[in-house]
Amino acid sequence: MDKVKLTKFVVRISWLVVFLIFTCTLFAEEEFPQPVGYVNDFANVIPAEAQHQMGRIILELKQKTGAEIAVVTIPTVGEEYTVPEYANLLFEKWGIGSKDKDNGVLILDSIQDRYIWIEIGYGLEGILPDGLVGQIRDEYIIPYLSEGDYGQGLLKGVAAIAGVIAKDAGVQIDGTVQVPQRVPRGSGRFAGNLLWLIIMLVFFIGSFSRRLWRGSTAGPWFWGGFGGGFGGFGSGESGGGFGGGFGGFGGGASGGGGAGGSY
Repeated sequence: MDKVKLTKFVVRISWLVVFLIFTCTLFAEEEFPQPVGYVNDFANVIPAEAQHQMGRIILELKQKTGAEIAVVTIPTVGEEYTVPEYANLLFEKWGIGSKDKDNGVLILDSIQDRYIWIEIGYGLEGILPDGLVGQIRDEYIIPYLSEGDYGQGLLKGVAAIAGVIAKDAGVQIDGTVQVPQRVPRGSGRFAGNLLWLIIMLVFFIGSFSRRLWRGSTAGPWFWGGFGGGFGGFGSGESGGGFGGGFGGFGGGASGGGGAGGSY
């Protein structure tokens, strides 16, 4: 293949790649709707009064703590995603919470799939670990959703989650509920991280003991293995932009924590 033909081939491939990227972008835009407010009832299942109450609680929470909650109902996520995957991607696309605090929450209810997922921003995982979120789901949300009362189920969920955040911030918000925490705060990921550290400690002690037995020193191994610093726990990023009312989101991301289930 001469240079002219090769150049034409490369140009055609480049245009094809650009076209595919553009097409995929348009397809993604169609898959994920744009936010219209704190409460996004795309499935048309939440009564107006329940929407109003949720919006008021979320706005007051935003004003007093900076945290943001987005409520979303959709008819179905389709066959391409699971509900948790869709929720994570939607959180990523919208960006919910403060950019410097990662304090967003997404409550997604896929009606035809009869499945709800609560996605937690990284900055809130300490006070809303997966176990506590699962408790809120089971005690405050699913009993109503299973009866088809989407408005009350989602309202109770918002009130419970906002109550946990408000209590941690030392503020009071009308309409919230106090959740009796049966799960130790911060236990979700901390427990896994602690187990990992214990395993590393056992490995280090074993290696250190073997080196002493052989008459060698452990100093160089220690500093060589850990001198670069520990990077196992990265920080998440979450964006926001509600302002005094709803003004859109800032493009942040969740920390991947949360809980959900069918009803």
